[in-house]
Amino acid sequence: TLPRTSREQADQSREITKDQLKEGDLVFFSQGRSISHVGMYISNNKFVHASTSMGVVISDLDEPYWKRRFVRAGRINP
Repeated sequence: TLPRTSREQADQSREITKDQLKEGDLVFFSQGRSISHVGMYISNNKFVHASTSMGVVISDLDEPYWKRRFVRAGRINP
């Protein structure tokens, strides 16, 4: 069971480095002090996430907006 909030999801995931990312891993972002957004890594530096203004979108981890806000990556163990 995956918790509802991005902070709780980060707490339950095992931290990994960007170069260890595999499809299905989680990527966490903040707009301040606390993790406030999460996406799922899909491959080739891309992740899928929900945007309040655009719906479900695919973004690149190297886009300046996301690069500045990246906190960490995590893996949920079954």
